[in-house]
Amino acid sequence: MGNKDIQGCPAPQNITLAQRLRPVVGRTVTVFQPGFPRLTRTTGKLSNVTPSSFTVGRTVVDTQTSFFIVLNEPVRRTKPFELTATAEDIGELRGRLIRVGRNFVEFIKMPGRRVPTLFPLNLFTGVVCESEEE
Repeated sequence: MGNKDIQGCPAPQNITLAQRLRPVVGRTVTVFQPGFPRLTRTTGKLSNVTPSSFTVGRTVVDTQTSFFIVLNEPVRRTKPFELTATAEDIGELRGRLIRVGRNFVEFIKMPGRRVPTLFPLNLFTGVVCESEEE
């Protein structure tokens, strides 16, 4: 937990990525992972959520790797923070913060649809938040 690179964001809520994913088990999600020459995109039903991995379709994703997940449910509220999330071999994503969890951030990608993106906080990722109220 101590090596996460996260700056300027509100205090984390006491929820883990596994806890956030469990209510959407059985629903269709899309996970993006590093690939060559561009990101590998896997869309499928979410299953088998554990503290260290989850499955989308037939793809097992280790939560200690570089990835992000897009859920297919509209978001009602965001926090007044702009966020830049960076992942090794993925690059930079920008958006509006929904929440910070214990080992992930949830945000709406900008530009994009109003659906949540879940981004892990691990050795391969970094997140910077900037308050819009400055």
